[in-house]
Amino acid sequence: MIVVYNLVALFSWNHSNLVLRDDVAVFYGSDTILVDMSFLVDPLLLVMCGALIVWLHNRLLHRVTHRAKAFLAALALITFWVVAGSMYLNLSWFDWVWQWIGQAASGRDFMINSGLFNFEYVNTVGLIDTVALILFLLYPMWLYCGIFLGYFLFGRHERQTGMVGLL
Repeated sequence: MIVVYNLVALFSWNHSNLVLRDDVAVFYGSDTILVDMSFLVDPLLLVMCGALIVWLHNRLLHRVTHRAKAFLAALALITFWVVAGSMYLNLSWFDWVWQWIGQAASGRDFMINSGLFNFEYVNTVGLIDTVALILFLLYPMWLYCGIFLGYFLFGRHERQTGMVGLL
């Protein structure tokens, strides 16, 4: 546990905010550097994945198949749903993710609170589960926003350069 404390303490400006709970190091306070994947970070990551999909398709995969963009988008969306859903449901095969970062008591706490908030994560029946379901259902919209951003930056087809080509 001392190794975990020393590794996690590197990310804290004030070590008094580090609390050990159930063999997991948990940070409290606003002076903590956060590195995590949660409902707070997933939309940004999905937008970046969408733009990356367009870039990959336009620059590398357009000769392979015209369906590569749809395949990569489906793969990204399924990956996000499996990882985030497994963590929200506290499934054991993704315990290593939130334990490695060490800022939460469970996968659900990790997904809901992101180390910034103090929402209830044990008894979530009702409003919190409904909001989480809505956030999961919005994942395709965030990915589409990223694809649209990719069209703007890199062009819709391999012959177009987009805004990046103007620089």
